[in-house]
Amino acid sequence: MAYVSTSDLSARLGATLYARLTDRVNGTSASETVALQIVQEAEAEANSYLAKRYATPVDLTAHPELKDVLDQRVLDLAEYLAWRGSPFVSDIPGRVQILYEQARRWFEDVAAGRVHLPAGRQVAGPVAEDDSPRFQATARKFTAEELDGL
Repeated sequence: MAYVSTSDLSARLGATLYARLTDRVNGTSASETVALQIVQEAEAEANSYLAKRYATPVDLTAHPELKDVLDQRVLDLAEYLAWRGSPFVSDIPGRVQILYEQARRWFEDVAAGRVHLPAGRQVAGPVAEDDSPRFQATARKFTAEELDGL
C-alpha cells in the first residue's frame, strides 16, 4: 500500500518544477516512471524506520488517522530525493534539506520508540521470531520408582 502517489508529488512541486526534477534527459517534460521511482524510494526509506516498531507498510485503510502524518513525512523525503537526483539543479534548497532532515529525525524517533504513531487503534507490531533451539526428549524408559533399590 502506497502512502503517496506521483500526483501527490506533482501537486506539491507544481507542474513546472515536477517536470524539471523528474525529466532526467531534458528537464522539460514530466516522467511518471522517474517520479514513481522517487516515491517508491521515499516509501522504502520510511518503511525501513517504521519496520522497527510496526508492520509495514502501515495499513492506511485500517488506520486512516495516520494518512496525513505519514503523507507529509514521506513527501518531505520524496521532494528531497527528486531534487537530489535531478541533473538540472546544482543545489538543493535549504527549505527542502530542512524538511528532509526533520522527516528523517521523526522516523528515527518513531523507530526508537520516542514517538508513537497517533493511531486510534494499536498499529500492528512486528512479528517476533523465536530462533532458540528446539528439541523434544523421548519418554523415559525407566522411572525413579522402577529403579528403586538399584
